[in-house]
Amino acid sequence: MPAVIDTNVLIYDTFEDTRFHRAARELLESLDGWYVPSTVLREYIWFFKSRGYSLSQARTMITEYMKDPRFRGLEDNPRVILRTIDILESNGLPLAKFNDVVVLYYASRYDVPLATFDERFRELAVKLGIDVLPERLYPLPHPHPDSQSEV
Repeated sequence: MPAVIDTNVLIYDTFEDTRFHRAARELLESLDGWYVPSTVLREYIWFFKSRGYSLSQARTMITEYMKDPRFRGLEDNPRVILRTIDILESNGLPLAKFNDVVVLYYASRYDVPLATFDERFRELAVKLGIDVLPERLYPLPHPHPDSQSEV
């Protein structure tokens, strides 16, 4: 099954010390197609910039994804932009959700699930009738507040 990939899936997969690294890796490995909007690629590059990584490091990582035969880059065009604005307006969503809705537009257009670990984004997708992956989020275990042991 293919899915539209959100930025956080790539980030969690890239960095081993992240909360959902293993889950992101397993999710990507389980898919036979990665539909990656250009919006996601830009956000991924900006993440590298915001963390002080070099252009060379960013290029290396993004190229690794692009070389994978499951990768399918999705380019924005004026039609996508206008359709995204329509979705924002018809659902009463703020312009701040623009990038998220671009990604959701592609999931809807290709009738595939959205792969994301962002809880609010998952809720929005479900509200708009788009399936999400993984089906459940499994965060790192945290001690129960009533627990006597210290972890």
